[in-house]
Amino acid sequence: MSDNLTPNNPRSKNTPDVQEVFSPQEHVRPTNEYLTEISGSAGDYCLIRCTLPAGVVVPMHSHADRETFYVLSGKIDALREDRWEVLGPGDVFDVRDGAKHAWKNASQAAASIMCVTTTEMARFLQEISISPAGSSPEEQAQRFLDLVHAKGYWLASPAENAAVGLDVNWGGHRD
Repeated sequence: MSDNLTPNNPRSKNTPDVQEVFSPQEHVRPTNEYLTEISGSAGDYCLIRCTLPAGVVVPMHSHADRETFYVLSGKIDALREDRWEVLGPGDVFDVRDGAKHAWKNASQAAASIMCVTTTEMARFLQEISISPAGSSPEEQAQRFLDLVHAKGYWLASPAENAAVGLDVNWGGHRD
């Protein structure tokens, strides 16, 4: 890890720029900044700074990859299985082995969180980043769904999202 990785200077010189990640919401999307290199080793991990703008929703989903989140700033609502928790600076949210989870930022300000996860999950998150040119929201949603299917991840249905208070579904349309 680079010696210049500090809260005020988060990126080492070898990491890519901030990437906007696919979201079913067309106008509000999270961003990820990869603070460590995504290695080819299956047993390795990656550190990612995630920014969740005000109003963003990440619908309910699950995957085998463990993710541990540490809130740097802002307030964020996190769902684990069927229970919502309000998280703030200093809080930790650990998602283990296939637990259903979701995020929403109902506040008026962006929230920033650190995520420690597997290199496999980090590669997936890079793959679902929005390409800079030309694809329609429908094409982006289909590409996302194809990648999710290929990885064997689970996405909640619109009814399952609605049951936990989310009115955005993975297809990109409001219920």
